[in-house]
Amino acid sequence: MNAQLEQNNFLFVPNFISREHSELLAQEFYKLEQSGQYEKDHQAPNSPAVYNFKPFLELLCQKVNDVSALIEEQVLPTYTYARIYKNSEILARHRDRPACEISLTLHLSGDNAWGIGIQKPSGEEVNLNLNVGDAMLYLGCTADHWRNTPFTGQNYSQVFLHYVRSNGPCAWAYFDKKQ
Repeated sequence: MNAQLEQNNFLFVPNFISREHSELLAQEFYKLEQSGQYEKDHQAPNSPAVYNFKPFLELLCQKVNDVSALIEEQVLPTYTYARIYKNSEILARHRDRPACEISLTLHLSGDNAWGIGIQKPSGEEVNLNLNVGDAMLYLGCTADHWRNTPFTGQNYSQVFLHYVRSNGPCAWAYFDKKQ
């Protein structure tokens, strides 16, 4: 695995996708929200969310080779999950399930900056602000991560892209299989 990823639990990936691509995906997500075809979850109860929205699944699959190159190991896709965070929302400190061994949070759009926190193996906590199209690649089921400062804007859309290492301990979870 990439030494910097192992040392820090994350990699900052500027321009993971273009601003134009981000804005297009965000528009499709906002249309889905307007149609009422979303769910709510306990982690961010006031924020529309969607599991495996087709445009995000396409991106998940398109980025397999890029993510494999970043971590220096072959990955397999598991699933996508996306939210449009609303004003005052937080995301409590947590770790993800095994299907999120290698995860990316990709900033699609938003009307205000909002940092994401992650804990390094040393215990140091880092807070990153992502621009539209930027991603943070991180070890989702190993590293604590959060957004515990309330969001002060109205909308912040992002998508999680989840993978497992093809030969890693969570490989059984490819395509979001259950053990």
